[in-house]
Amino acid sequence: MSAVDFFYTIDEPALGELKDKGSKFKAYLFPVKSEESFKSQLNFIKEQEPNARHHCWAFILGEEADFHKSNDDGEPRNTAGAPILRSLVSSGMTNLACVVVRYFGGTKLGVPGLIAAYGGSAELAVANAPKIKQIISEELTLSTSYEHMALVERMIKIYGADVVAREQRERVTYTLTIRRSLFGEAMDYVKKNHHITVHTNK
Repeated sequence: MSAVDFFYTIDEPALGELKDKGSKFKAYLFPVKSEESFKSQLNFIKEQEPNARHHCWAFILGEEADFHKSNDDGEPRNTAGAPILRSLVSSGMTNLACVVVRYFGGTKLGVPGLIAAYGGSAELAVANAPKIKQIISEELTLSTSYEHMALVERMIKIYGADVVAREQRERVTYTLTIRRSLFGEAMDYVKKNHHITVHTNK
């Protein structure tokens, strides 16, 4: 059994806003799957909020939330990106990012005020985003003869596999996704049935 079988994330954007001493903070929270997709979203937000004084951000990536970055974008060090990141970490989610734009109101907030404003607006965005559970699956491609299709169909039912594709030619070829924690058991089932051939993608 794998210790990591699922993670929590979001599948739609959310917004969090707050004001402090005239400064306005808008936190844009959105799902991301790579650093490149994050950069694209960041550039889009900058285009949408061109008059903002700062565009500070943080993101978390990976099934185990083991890759993250943050940026203060001109604010005093660790007063913006770090508190945004802490809000994301506290959510227990991964594959998400938050960009907080600030419109300066003329009054300096000081280090504690900035930390509270950036972290707080990110927390509001997180609170407004429905959390979803993402199952971690492995892909498996295999084939069998028509007379032994029942063996594969039985395996699909036992291990709750999702059929991505089923191709019928000389033999029947299945492309399946199986929950990671059940993948090893499913492979054992396949190995015990010599009528089923496993295909590697390499």
